[in-house]
Amino acid sequence: MDKAKIISTSERRIRIDVPGPWGSIGGSLRLPFRSGINVHVDSVRDQNLAWAIEIGLVPEDDHALGDALYRCGFEQLAALCHRDCSLEALQLITNCYTAIFVFDDMLDDARSEIGSSEELATHVTAYLSAAVADEVRPLLRDDVPARARIIAVGDAYANVAKRLLRYTNRAGLRHYVAGMRSYFEGCVMESRKRTQRMTHVADYTIVRLRCSAVYPTLDIGAIVEGFDVSDEVREEPAFQTMMSATNLCVSYVNDLFSYAKESSAGELSNLVTVYRDAYGMDLRTAMEAAMTTNDRVVEEYFEAKAYLDQSGVEIDEATLGYIKIMEDWMRGNFDWYHQARTQRYAHNLAAAIPA
Repeated sequence: MDKAKIISTSERRIRIDVPGPWGSIGGSLRLPFRSGINVHVDSVRDQNLAWAIEIGLVPEDDHALGDALYRCGFEQLAALCHRDCSLEALQLITNCYTAIFVFDDMLDDARSEIGSSEELATHVTAYLSAAVADEVRPLLRDDVPARARIIAVGDAYANVAKRLLRYTNRAGLRHYVAGMRSYFEGCVMESRKRTQRMTHVADYTIVRLRCSAVYPTLDIGAIVEGFDVSDEVREEPAFQTMMSATNLCVSYVNDLFSYAKESSAGELSNLVTVYRDAYGMDLRTAMEAAMTTNDRVVEEYFEAKAYLDQSGVEIDEATLGYIKIMEDWMRGNFDWYHQARTQRYAHNLAAAIPA
């Protein structure tokens, strides 16, 4: 397993190589956060596949899809980002991530009918928006592509919501639910733009902040670890900037390592693609620009963190815990790719068939 190479101890720049059909493009990223992994990681993979089959995300007789999901290593991502939670909580988080990735793979492809139709995406996400809160779902039309799989995704989200109530009450789910619904709004926005080439990074950033599902994954971690951040802190502009910077860091690192997979699927929603198409850059220059953009949002995170410390709001244990989740997410997400803990991108694996 490759270890991250530190170029500068003051800025903790990590040398990377982004693989693809072109060979490998080298560079570096500023990610001055500690690595770590949950001790329960090896006890989750089999549970996650069994859960996905039981809930209907993977048909029991579709061994190829089950193998692909298994090799994606979603439990590794959960364990890298949520290092301190219990086995039960890690299973819950992994199951939630799996449901998100399955739905994402159904849409994140140029062949996806739902992912390319604003009307279909709006209808499907209205159904799923009820499911994430385990509320009564509206009727799902008979003509929806992969209707049975969409129902299974809804069942998976509802199952996660029920299990989260072991850690909090319904009011305590509000930020997680709001984050998931914002993610669905992002899916609709992305469906509107999927067949269009974006003309500016700022335009892409607006969509990316919503369609990455980072916010609800931060909040599910906060729920299971008991970090109830006050409204005063959440409404503080510096804290909001830290959250958005975390989101973009996770998203941009994903864009770098998933570029080969997404470009082969005709997917245009990727920072590297935006730099290539909007600014006429060659691949190497676009990769370097994406790395620089990631470094910029990490710097924004640290600037906002310094402002938060001086803001006068109470930085209690819950806030410190949430900050740790953000920083663990930025580093854990990177380690998932860099330490080859997933085969998802090296082998173009998908957790679902485009619908």
